[in-house]
Amino acid sequence: MHWSYTFKYLPEDKPYRFVLDAYSVAEMDGNKISFRPSKLTKPKTFKIMNDRLELVRASLEKSQVNKGAYETVISFYGKMDNEIMHEEWRAFDSAGKQYDVSVVGGSSFENTLTDHWREGYISMGDRRAKQPYEFRIMKLDPIPEELTLVREVVDKRYKDPNWSVLLGK
Repeated sequence: MHWSYTFKYLPEDKPYRFVLDAYSVAEMDGNKISFRPSKLTKPKTFKIMNDRLELVRASLEKSQVNKGAYETVISFYGKMDNEIMHEEWRAFDSAGKQYDVSVVGGSSFENTLTDHWREGYISMGDRRAKQPYEFRIMKLDPIPEELTLVREVVDKRYKDPNWSVLLGK
């Protein structure tokens, strides 16, 4: 990765220190969430790598991608310590068949300040508006007896790398 940024008004006659306060990077994960969609009559919570997912319902809905087709939709709310931009999920039914998953919905930063990205968390879904986030599992029709969601890639957030470098003269 190549990163560049122009800093204004750095001292010309004194050294200065660049501090890396936090960063995120896509990493392989492999954590699994297994459950029975038909038994999802009340919320079921899973915690993986400091991320909390609360599955609230399973439904069969018209596909947003394949016209005329249906897909399994798992609605959930999340409280994410890690970033969500580069996550990759995969679904497996009880027979081990693999399905592509798209993750859709609205998210917001909670308990964070504008210039203080490393604090707080990402809230997935809007509880007040009763609009959860969704795992949309393409070509999975009907809803399976058992389902496993695997987060293959996590956008891991490192909040305190304790790294700096002295720059300048």
